[in-house]
Amino acid sequence: MTELKRVLGLPMLTFYGTGMILGAGIYTVIGKAAGVAGESIWLSLIFAAFSAALSALSYAELASMFPSVGGVYVYLGEAFPKTKWISNSSGLMMSLAGVATSAAVALAFAGYVQHFIEFSPALIACAVLIIFTGTNILGIQETSWMNVVFTLIEVFGLLVFIYLGTQSPKFGEALYTMPTFATLSGSALIIFAYFGFENMVNFAEETKNPEKTLPRAILLSICITTILYVLVALAAISLLPIDQLAHSKAPLSDAVHPISSKLAGALGGIALFATANTVLIALATTSRILYGMAKKKAVPAVFCKLHPTRQTPWVADVLICVLSIAILPLGKVEILASISSFATMVAFFAVHVALIVLRVQRPELERPFSVPFSFKGIPVLPVMGGLVTLLLTLQFEKTVYVVGAVFLVIIVVSQLVRKR
Repeated sequence: MTELKRVLGLPMLTFYGTGMILGAGIYTVIGKAAGVAGESIWLSLIFAAFSAALSALSYAELASMFPSVGGVYVYLGEAFPKTKWISNSSGLMMSLAGVATSAAVALAFAGYVQHFIEFSPALIACAVLIIFTGTNILGIQETSWMNVVFTLIEVFGLLVFIYLGTQSPKFGEALYTMPTFATLSGSALIIFAYFGFENMVNFAEETKNPEKTLPRAILLSICITTILYVLVALAAISLLPIDQLAHSKAPLSDAVHPISSKLAGALGGIALFATANTVLIALATTSRILYGMAKKKAVPAVFCKLHPTRQTPWVADVLICVLSIAILPLGKVEILASISSFATMVAFFAVHVALIVLRVQRPELERPFSVPFSFKGIPVLPVMGGLVTLLLTLQFEKTVYVVGAVFLVIIVVSQLVRKR
């Protein structure tokens, strides 16, 4: 079988992680999360970052042990080799999360386009999904360089926004806000802003020296984005009242508009690059999940078929695009974001469990990167990560649980039927 090309080093992989995380959160759900958490939104971000960091550490160790495409599907397969339906179900849940992310951010992209032209958001979202699917099929190097350019543009935009926020006399006042239960609920929504690092492991077979490169890139991406996120949140709530942020489809542009309509327009343009970047990477990484599962014969083998000259999983790319378009009628960014969050939180919990099981049952395995702190052979941080993940998973709205449960039941039942 033709293999994927190993072309990604630490800088390029860190760009992938940073670009995916930044575009998914600040330019899409920051306003909605502020509406839930109020001025304690910055604390919601820190708590979400803490949860994400715990998960990132578990992903880093497992990625260093098993540097292959598939992520949580591979890790659960190693931890529970006799119960394949567990790993298969988790892989399909992560595919669902990737599809929901692609659709949610494509709609957010369409929302920012409305600042420039009035056109159907559904058609714009559909078009961007198709265009970036074509880009991903062209090759990982083409996708990588587009990601680098888009990431640099969006970071520049965030730095400008932070600077404008620091000029407000209200900047920093929120630091005196005390946390409430709403802060925790805000974390459950805003953790969507940190998603992306977990998908970096799906580039394992396209990464040079993945055992060392993947853990470093994952942790670097979390650190960079957390610093930017907290500063942007403080700037946003100092520039625009919470209630206006909560109802804004383009919160950062609306926050700057009272200062300068031109700057607001420019920021809206930068937001297009940020959200487009997330769509680009979400489509690419999700197709790799299906590719990895197909290689293990967990899904039809056609999904590991590579383009004869580009060496990209083009069949999987096309399917993810079709599925993303299919759920666009759900319509609201926050609903799709919450579905993605729910599915990803389930996967995070599964990753912590897999790490704990492998530490206990297979301590002899080589671990190029190892999560620190253990007590009688049990890793402490993954246990904490699992508990924090469960806590955040209890903060969603009822609709999210219903949709997530339906998909989870369908996936698990289909795997049990397939096994028989």
